[in-house]
Amino acid sequence: MKRNRTAKNMEFRKLLKQAFALNQRPLPWAKALAAGISSGLPVLIGVLLGQFHYGLIAGLGGLAFLYMFNEPYALRSKKIFFAALGLAVSAGLGVLLSQQPFLAAAAVGAIGALAVFIFGAYQFTGPSALFFVLVFLINNHTAESPALFFLHALLVFLGGMLSWLMAMWAYPFKPHSAEAKAMKQGYSALTTLAESAGSAEFYEVRQHAWSALKSAETTLSNATAKWTRSNRLVQLTSLHLQAKTIYAEIIKRGDRFSAVSKEAADNLRLIASSIEASGKKSFAAAPRMQTETGDALTESTRKAYDILTGQRDKRTRDTELKAASFKSVFADSFNKHSMVFFAAIRFGVVLAFAALIAHFLPIDLSYWVTLSAAAVMSGATILSTFNRSLQRSVGTIVGIVIAAIILSFQPDGLYVAFMIFAFTALTELAIVLNYAVAAFFITPNALMLAESTSQIGDLSYFASARIVDVLLGSAIGLLGVLMIGRRRASSLIPQLAAKTLRSQQRFMSLLFSPYSPDIEAEPIELKKMRTNLTNLKLVLDTAQGELPQRPENLALLQQVFFAAEQLGFLLENAAQKDRLALSPVQLGQLYLFFDMMANAIEGNWPFAEHVIPEIPGFPEIEQELAALQETIRMSTREPKLPEQDEAIE
Repeated sequence: MKRNRTAKNMEFRKLLKQAFALNQRPLPWAKALAAGISSGLPVLIGVLLGQFHYGLIAGLGGLAFLYMFNEPYALRSKKIFFAALGLAVSAGLGVLLSQQPFLAAAAVGAIGALAVFIFGAYQFTGPSALFFVLVFLINNHTAESPALFFLHALLVFLGGMLSWLMAMWAYPFKPHSAEAKAMKQGYSALTTLAESAGSAEFYEVRQHAWSALKSAETTLSNATAKWTRSNRLVQLTSLHLQAKTIYAEIIKRGDRFSAVSKEAADNLRLIASSIEASGKKSFAAAPRMQTETGDALTESTRKAYDILTGQRDKRTRDTELKAASFKSVFADSFNKHSMVFFAAIRFGVVLAFAALIAHFLPIDLSYWVTLSAAAVMSGATILSTFNRSLQRSVGTIVGIVIAAIILSFQPDGLYVAFMIFAFTALTELAIVLNYAVAAFFITPNALMLAESTSQIGDLSYFASARIVDVLLGSAIGLLGVLMIGRRRASSLIPQLAAKTLRSQQRFMSLLFSPYSPDIEAEPIELKKMRTNLTNLKLVLDTAQGELPQRPENLALLQQVFFAAEQLGFLLENAAQKDRLALSPVQLGQLYLFFDMMANAIEGNWPFAEHVIPEIPGFPEIEQELAALQETIRMSTREPKLPEQDEAIE
């Protein structure tokens, strides 16, 4: 008993250390300056036009800029525009429902749920629902009349369009900087992978390289738009397609514990260092690469270099990578087993509940309760939610004191505009360090936008009331997340893992069946395999942040996922090549092989090795099947029921 208590105390101290640790990342000075201008300039314009209050409302639209990250301009353009539109709709609804507290509670829950669902479905990083909720609540509690809903919405949208201009101004000068950076990281990772071939670190490095290539593929697929098409984008896309070929060649050697030639590694390093300079006047072509006779890997790197230097014809624009359609993204996320759908519903319900609680409490400016609940629940996992509650509480207390002191002097419009600019810029700088530090500036910024025209009489009462609101809202948000489905992701892993394996079996059977040698470009079996892999990855990532943590078991399951993901990659490669059909006996062995693995991981049964049928012409697929079998055997070696785990704790 004492040992368990000591272990829990150590775990709690570890969580506290994680919550307040400072990240070692470079500060985004340019983004911080642009963010400050986006929020502060509308307020300044309002002051100069003698409409300070309207300037504050328009300044809320500047929050759209905070949804911008280092991403292709095609995606950035759409994200900021729809963020501005969403903020405008939130402002208009807030004013329209200012006299309807019950409808307002339902509306804020719906706004939060919709934003969380969209961000989760597209796997966007960023503040998610937080600023949509903030804009709704401020307008809902400060509106003079519901009839002004359109004016408020218009002002916020105009402020959002300023954010759009600030986010897009550099496009003519660096139209594909994000894509080039992603491809540089991909080829740098391939260089490291080639150098590690045959070593004990190869498998770990392989995971990093694959992650870099997947990230580059996502970036390039998000770069596609009619107005962004260019020879440079076609070149980068061709480089990525060639990178996947190089990756396949490297893992053939690495998995057989044979080293890669120094020439191939040097070629990859040269390509990585030249990608961002390619196309510039300062780019100096290196000597033509030499090809070793019969070395497919060196020839593949040679092709990549020729693409980079323009010596090889670029692929046509018909082969450009495309992001998943709106319909497919939402269809995959809109079902009762989806973590995205569940998280959105939970967020909306708890947020609406917090709004109702705040309405019936005898407190002024009760929207701080709801806003704090939203901020806490913006964490992607249970663990991050717990961290956010600590960070939000500590950071906000400091921020409230700062804001209360400033507002007690009743600053004029010019001073308020400058402070909003400063606080927004400081927020962007601090957010990369720690959310608690960012809360020092988020809180006074929100108070400046909402309370600049209010009269603060008792400074201590104002500060203490806001602190109580924040603590109450943080507690509601944390309890809501802990009480509703705190172990849902972990419970879904076995079912989704088994479903993924069975979809891979169906796709592989289709590829090597004697009755269907020719398949269409993207058969339904391939789409289902991709969808299941994506869903399994999301659930595994979410489970890593659940409490209590089981890092050892999840690490093994992550290895199972990586092996399954690699198998999917190899199967997609095989679909583009000539294949020999398997016999009915071999197909039966294949079905049994996958079914036994799926049953073992779904029921957490002990798993023994099974016969892997020979795949003529594709020894790398056989190797990956063996690796998948071994990871499943390791992950199910010591079965333990979840109920037993809970009883032990």
